[in-house]
Amino acid sequence: CSGCGETPYIKLLTQLYGDRMLIANATGCSSIYGGNLPSTPYTTDANGRGPAWANSLFEDNAEFGLGFRLTVDQHRQRVMRLLSEFADKLPAELNAALHAEATPEDRREQVAALRQALAGVAGAEELLTDADALVEKSVWLIGGDGWAY
Repeated sequence: CSGCGETPYIKLLTQLYGDRMLIANATGCSSIYGGNLPSTPYTTDANGRGPAWANSLFEDNAEFGLGFRLTVDQHRQRVMRLLSEFADKLPAELNAALHAEATPEDRREQVAALRQALAGVAGAEELLTDADALVEKSVWLIGGDGWAY
């Protein structure tokens, strides 16, 4: 809507977090902006990745968004467990790097190296499929003034 302050904030968030962003959206103005098919303000990069957006119709966005965060955390923990099972198949330096803090760009490079190191290793398919979970995700709960009451 003309003069709405939400859209610049959403644009900035997507520029800052890009494909690492998961949006739990409260029904309201932000759903009109974010989910007005057939077009969408959310875009993908050259790799086909972009922010993930979902909207709950049940006025439960806090719980909906918490579910996002819990799921992301559980997924990452499962991938870390799988990573520990294949630690002996990885260069020690890469294994240490994957367990240390890293920028998203560095972590993506490490995930690419992980995929290369475990290519063809028996039993590593699940880890290779879900290795992107090692790149930290940013979960945002977005809602307008109606959600604030």
